[in-house]
Amino acid sequence: MDKKEERLHQILSTTINILTEKGAEKLSMRMVAKSANISLSNLQYYYKDKDLLFIATVEFYFESCKKELTHAIKMLTEGSTPDKDIFLEKVLSMLLIDSKSSHQTLMFQEIWTLAARNKELQKAVETYYKTYCIWMIDLISKFCSKPNEIVSFLIPFVEGYTIVHNVIPLTKEKVIEMMLKLISIVER
Repeated sequence: MDKKEERLHQILSTTINILTEKGAEKLSMRMVAKSANISLSNLQYYYKDKDLLFIATVEFYFESCKKELTHAIKMLTEGSTPDKDIFLEKVLSMLLIDSKSSHQTLMFQEIWTLAARNKELQKAVETYYKTYCIWMIDLISKFCSKPNEIVSFLIPFVEGYTIVHNVIPLTKEKVIEMMLKLISIVER
């Protein structure tokens, strides 16, 4: 990484930490600059206002999520192609996040909140989910005959699960078992 990329990474990582610890309503450009150990004018050189900082942070965060999941799935399939059910079970286990204190859950809640009030962020979120769907379809098509249907079922469920997992009557393991059964029905 060159010095500029390093600085941008530092700014965006700092912004993510503040968003997950304090929330968007308490985040200020001055707070980000101070936490990133740079001057406010230096921060404003890269991001003229908070909206541009949020958009860059969301895009940076989404890209890091994709890299993390890609790496995990690569590790899962390295060496040999697993059985379809084993593969889907592992993917579901990774995607079904069941902790309200999870950094990822907190960050996504902040992103959804911000996107509800900001058209540019809303576009970034939509772009992320479109890309995510295409990527998941490609991934699942290696194991399933109806990847479009499965992804159309899977993505909304996974997203909703992070919100309501603590109030549904089934354990995560039972939910995965149920989803595998539902996927097998779709595959018929």
